[in-house]
Amino acid sequence: MVIYLTGDSELKKEFYVKNYISGKDIHYRRIYADDTDKISELKYASQSVGLFSNSKVYDLVDFDEWSKSEKNEFMNISFSNEQVTVFVRTQKVSKDIEGGQVVVLEKPKDWEEEKWIELILQTAKELNIICNKEVAQEIYNLVGSDEFGILTELEKLKTYSNDEVSIEDVDEIVYKRTISRLDEFLFAISERKYSKALELLNDIVSEYDAVVISYALAKHFIDLFDIIANLHRKQSEYSWPEISKLAKETEIASPKVARFLGFRFKNSKNPPFNHVLYYTAKSVLNLINRIYLLDRRVKLGDDIKVLLSELISELKQEKSEQSE
Repeated sequence: MVIYLTGDSELKKEFYVKNYISGKDIHYRRIYADDTDKISELKYASQSVGLFSNSKVYDLVDFDEWSKSEKNEFMNISFSNEQVTVFVRTQKVSKDIEGGQVVVLEKPKDWEEEKWIELILQTAKELNIICNKEVAQEIYNLVGSDEFGILTELEKLKTYSNDEVSIEDVDEIVYKRTISRLDEFLFAISERKYSKALELLNDIVSEYDAVVISYALAKHFIDLFDIIANLHRKQSEYSWPEISKLAKETEIASPKVARFLGFRFKNSKNPPFNHVLYYTAKSVLNLINRIYLLDRRVKLGDDIKVLLSELISELKQEKSEQSE
């Protein structure tokens, strides 16, 4: 029997296989794209299982990385013996696939907060962790829509809290994964922490491709523009339900919306900075246009470190002039 595990949730696929083999007397084997004898091994398995042999499960963990010819060879193998099960982890399969069962396992969309919280609760259950919805919400606030980030933090919490997790446990030990080093650089600029941005600049240009940096900078301020454009009213503080609603409307991850709107997370290392108190739609559009010109110069071969240094210094000077 062949079971195609399709969709983009690698975590759900992992748990699906784990639950299938749990408690069974079987031989389990993971097969990778770079295994040179995988086709011959699978052909042999399809033909050689005897009456008194243990059942076998083969897990093709990265089938999408196989060559086209290897995939075709695999499709021509008949796994009619009930003692052999083959899991094929893939993004999608042809609609006219024959001789197999298809299971669709998808991650929630980034903005589907309730579904992510449900995923956290399900993952906690798989790990035998006692976790209520309030705790799951706090984990989501800190980790965001990252399924393996969620798994990693739950495993840390299991070790720390002896299976029953509290809000205090989450606030004390969950690492805030939602902000990458590049994100921190972008927020340093938008939060007008220009000295910090200049300090980060050397590392950023050495770690990231120039085009990636200019694209990310533009996307950062486009997201801010969308948030300002969709706000029903400007205010000094926003509640989590308001942030969640705006995240759904703009399709921007709620932790990022929260950072833009100065939401105060428990034990956050970053002092809240409510962008809407410092920016207007017009001022953000002006910045986007400047970044667009910077991006063009990057693509023409200009040095992004010099360009970013000039932009940050200009913004710092403008801030100084506004405060006089």
